[in-house]
Amino acid sequence: MDRQGGGQPRPGAHRTLAECGDQPWITATEGTLCRTMTVRACRSAGFVPRTRHRVDDFDTVLTLVAAGQGVALVPESAVEQPPSGVALSALDTVRRTAVAHRAGAGGRPAVAVVAEALRAAVPDALREPAGRR
Repeated sequence: MDRQGGGQPRPGAHRTLAECGDQPWITATEGTLCRTMTVRACRSAGFVPRTRHRVDDFDTVLTLVAAGQGVALVPESAVEQPPSGVALSALDTVRRTAVAHRAGAGGRPAVAVVAEALRAAVPDALREPAGRR
């Protein structure tokens, strides 16, 4: 996500993660999976993020981006409507979520109902094509 002052997306806003290497970053706090994945993604793009703010709430992250405080990675499922002036750029990175249950409990009706309810809650636009799971 990238923004310039005045609420307008910056001309030539970043389109790849590597293009964000020189920007200040808004990351999650140390020890969280979101922070770990952001650092891994940035390192794979050839840089270590220079963290300006550490925040664990995606709405706050987006507000900071809109205020020009840095760039951030957020899961697509966390962004219903980005604030004015925030540009979103899709990355090739994929985040998968699994249902964890006790060994042997996968066949229990309650586990199956919860797993299906979670799958049904995912918007179609965020679903992986069958066969890529």
